[in-house]
Amino acid sequence: MLSIYGTNSRPQQAIEAIIAATAHCPEKTLKKWQKIITADTDYVHVVVSGEVEIRRLSDELSMFTMRTQGLLGVAAIYNNAAHMYGLARTPTVIRTIKKSDFEAIIRENNLWSELIQVLGWYIGILSKRDDVLVARSAYSVVREFLLEINDLILLHKRDINVYDYIQEYTNLARSTIIKILSDLKKGHYIVVEKGKLITINSLPERY
Repeated sequence: MLSIYGTNSRPQQAIEAIIAATAHCPEKTLKKWQKIITADTDYVHVVVSGEVEIRRLSDELSMFTMRTQGLLGVAAIYNNAAHMYGLARTPTVIRTIKKSDFEAIIRENNLWSELIQVLGWYIGILSKRDDVLVARSAYSVVREFLLEINDLILLHKRDINVYDYIQEYTNLARSTIIKILSDLKKGHYIVVEKGKLITINSLPERY
């Protein structure tokens, strides 16, 4: 869902240009599970390498996962508000840059167009998430995430517990997820063993 959508729509050249322009900025390595706090809107965080999960501050809900280079806190510095934070899922290298210095880098390298592309991309990801989750049936949500999990397994060889993954990225009750997956298994639409998705034979549009 979001992982595949985000990868396919990613403005790769724009992100690479901004990261290259910040190459002179100091770096630090975060340990696994260390937070990237965006509440201080005077700073932008450039993710150079690693995997970062983006979580909502209000309820710790996982929004999406950044598995490649990217920027955190850019929107917050312009509206002085932070609603999300980053959580390192692997050792992660970041550059934390003061807002005034970041703006100078963008200005001096004429990268405003690239920055707009990145911001537009993030807006697109969050809009896509709303499209999948808001006012949709529980089955429709589970179906979308099963397709994403299948793609992640095929493309990235990820080891994913289906129940944990869906619950982590949605507000669905675990009992609801278990019931839907159990019905799909009984109908031979999917094969799940020890919490891991083995195959998807087909998924009906409606439950």
